[in-house]
Amino acid sequence: MKVTFESVSNAETEVIIKGEIGSPDVDALLEFIKNRNAGATKKLVLYIEDEQFLIDPDEVVYVEVADNKVKVFTKDESFDSKKKLYELKDMLSSMPFAQINKGTLVNIDFVKSVQAEFSGNYTLRLKNRKEILTISRKYFKEFKNQL
Repeated sequence: MKVTFESVSNAETEVIIKGEIGSPDVDALLEFIKNRNAGATKKLVLYIEDEQFLIDPDEVVYVEVADNKVKVFTKDESFDSKKKLYELKDMLSSMPFAQINKGTLVNIDFVKSVQAEFSGNYTLRLKNRKEILTISRKYFKEFKNQL
């Protein structure tokens, strides 16, 4: 693959891809650009009581549904979300998030370790947090594909 850069001042960034349409390299580049642009400006609007916070998705360690409330956990804090779990999953689809059970999404970048259990499920330990999460058998393939 040949890469050429041309420096132009005060111009909008332009990407030109020359190659065979449908080739694996071209498809991978297009997917990367699409995902990069989709996640570039998104912020999550999260709440602590009535106060709103704008949080970068890459700060989110995991998202969990408990008592019909969606909780979003960062390294240091926990927030409430007014969005449903499936809506957050769609919003975070261009980032390294995987659903690990019916009510939990996890940021792959914060996974410290994974260990198999006798039941066929897996336990997941996080960096910077003490919680231990369960990866159900049903969602393990999705989790593995995100690695």
